[in-house]
Amino acid sequence: MDKEYAKIRRRRIRAAVITAVFAVLLFYIMFMYFKITTGGRTAFKEAKNVKLALNMIDIEYYSKGKSVYEPGKMHGMSQESLERIQTLLENDGVVDIISYDNKMKIVTCFTYQVGHYKVTYIYDDGDSWDVDYLVNLYDY
Repeated sequence: MDKEYAKIRRRRIRAAVITAVFAVLLFYIMFMYFKITTGGRTAFKEAKNVKLALNMIDIEYYSKGKSVYEPGKMHGMSQESLERIQTLLENDGVVDIISYDNKMKIVTCFTYQVGHYKVTYIYDDGDSWDVDYLVNLYDY
């Protein structure tokens, strides 16, 4: 009788441990999903603010006969424009202008990267946004 009772007890303990591990794993997956989607929404909002700042700075530069887009520069814009965007937005993301329409005087494609998130904006008969979560595979 004691052996049978011990066997039943071991099965119950094993079932409780498996259930606890499964519950912790499920909680972790749900927490990470929530964390990633919330961070993505925040990065998307910041990227929309970057778009507005780029348009505002471009209008200001147009009155001076300049453009916010400088293709020879590292991020597609001058250091003055980069500093201006950072002071306007008060964030530490990296903005790269990919393409610019000289006729319409608007930025048609840019990327905004902050933390593990990369937001890509493309204007082609309407706004198109893509938010990606970047995972570091190797760090040498």
